[in-house]
Amino acid sequence: MIWIKNNQFITLLIGVVFVCSILFVTNIVETNETYNEIFINDGDTLWSLSDQYRGKIPKEAWIAEVMAANHLPTQMIQTGDVLKIPETLHQYAPDHGVELAGETE
Repeated sequence: MIWIKNNQFITLLIGVVFVCSILFVTNIVETNETYNEIFINDGDTLWSLSDQYRGKIPKEAWIAEVMAANHLPTQMIQTGDVLKIPETLHQYAPDHGVELAGETE
């Protein structure tokens, strides 16, 4: 306690650096995802919608993201519901191996 009283400037500097570090880390960890809203038609399922909207994300991961974004406890959706579909900033890149120029299948 005596050291803190004798070194108030250093203590204040350490506190400011700590707070700025926490703010910086929380700002980087947050993901800024945008969402599209889609209207659920008769016969739609999360599995069928994943074929249309998931891009390169694996089906299971896309469905988990949609369920989390819409606070769904199960994969059951109803006709007439409106779902938020995340436009993910990250894309999974599946490893399909190396293909050299001139190789044909």
